[in-house]
Amino acid sequence: MPIELTRNAPSLEHTRVIADDLAAVLRRGDIVRLEGEMGAGKTTFVRLLAQRFGIAPNAVSSPTFVIMNIYGKEDGDHPMIAHLDCYRLGDESELDALGWDRIIDGDAIVLIEWPERIDEAIPGDALRIMIDHVDETSRRFRFEIPSHWEDRAGFEAIRPRPDTTCPVTGQPVSGDCLSWPFASEKARMADLNAWFNEEHVISRPIEQSDIEQGE
Repeated sequence: MPIELTRNAPSLEHTRVIADDLAAVLRRGDIVRLEGEMGAGKTTFVRLLAQRFGIAPNAVSSPTFVIMNIYGKEDGDHPMIAHLDCYRLGDESELDALGWDRIIDGDAIVLIEWPERIDEAIPGDALRIMIDHVDETSRRFRFEIPSHWEDRAGFEAIRPRPDTTCPVTGQPVSGDCLSWPFASEKARMADLNAWFNEEHVISRPIEQSDIEQGE
């Protein structure tokens, strides 16, 4: 059974946080279904994801008329991204002209808008993201994540952030707060300064999983 999660994005900056969290967990060869009504923000989400993989925002555009865009270099440090928009695709047979078998069996991260047009061609273990248009600035992201992803380093970052208490000010902090778990950027910087001044003490050695969780 897939893992079902919901993240709310009251603003574009919140959407960027969700994209960053997901990018940290994506691996070469992953396939992502992006579902939502026209104007829900699917291409915007792809653009934010692509930035995390070293791709300039202005390089990402909707491939509605060309069906597919490829971003990145095959020999680059980051995985390539195959971005498909299947809205105008006649049927699944047209995928052959795109080299579909090579794409889904390769190392690129495949992001598919309007995936319902090619349902039978998409592997069953693809990540499913449903983007709901709440209002002009707000979106709701509903995830159906393959259960085996839970073993990946940094997976917990995808989960909704719980309400907490700021470790610096003691104030309550909403899970949707952009500076979470701090009440503000000022509190975050105060905490960082405390680390620089060696006011914090680490109770155990830093492990690789700690580093990956913070990336």
